[in-house]
Amino acid sequence: MRTRDLVELLLLSLLWGAAYLFMRSAVPAFGPAPLVALRLGLAAFMLLPLLLWRGGLPTMRAHPWALLVLGIPFTALPFLMLAYASQHLTAGLVSVLNATSPLFAALVAHQFAKEHLGRWRVLGLLIGLLGVVGLMWGSASFKTGDGRLAVAAVLAGSVAWGFGSHHTRKHLAGADAMVITVGSLLAATAVLAPFAWAGWPVQSLPPRAWAELVFLGVASSGLGFLIYFRLLRRIGPVRAMSVTFLNPVVAVISGALYLGEGVSLQMLAGGAVVLLGTALTLGLIGPDARRAAAVAAPP
Repeated sequence: MRTRDLVELLLLSLLWGAAYLFMRSAVPAFGPAPLVALRLGLAAFMLLPLLLWRGGLPTMRAHPWALLVLGIPFTALPFLMLAYASQHLTAGLVSVLNATSPLFAALVAHQFAKEHLGRWRVLGLLIGLLGVVGLMWGSASFKTGDGRLAVAAVLAGSVAWGFGSHHTRKHLAGADAMVITVGSLLAATAVLAPFAWAGWPVQSLPPRAWAELVFLGVASSGLGFLIYFRLLRRIGPVRAMSVTFLNPVVAVISGALYLGEGVSLQMLAGGAVVLLGTALTLGLIGPDARRAAAVAAPP
């Protein structure tokens, strides 16, 4: 991996890892629906000019229903679940639980696309799920009494993202990644807008909350997607997915520094088990790692 690619990968991990931190900090002021609608809307309208410049509008118009399905249950709902959970869990725990998305994507692909898992990927799934059980045991990283419900919400969002990955492969195969992203973000923003309006806070919002929202929409989602697309083209999907394992590190450290969140041994151990299982499932480690990297490497 070239130095420039490594720098961009680390920058992406900072942008996406810090998103859990700022969501955890901003959601009490905005509420889940207003925060998510504004975040996704900012990202969509930041990327829309680039989409138009690249001539992607005809492709978007050719797949309206597929993009609506991707945008509503598989984009709006998971982000809403994350925002809800951020009111009750530490930023680090939310990031670790959200790292299970590839596990559920693998399960969905196996069940509905008949994709062969192999014993090492099955082992990774079992290890990852065992790590989730360990994280739920006790309440060391719960901020409120609804911690277990919040954990279920994050996992439900991860399951939705798993189905979203399958939906994209089945109904949007060959479509440009920018078209898929902007189309789903616009659909998610549109469906969340009425809920954001109805749930808009009556009190005035502090400047810090607005600054955190701008970071979430412009830096984390907008700029983050652009960097991710560049990495996909240059280093391939397997290496780009390694950001999944850097995000929780950033979220845990920044949560401790910015919000004073505690870091328990249980959370560190459970998080390590989840990430180990995810790495095995993705083929980033284990017997298939070298072959996967060779297949994913750009020409």
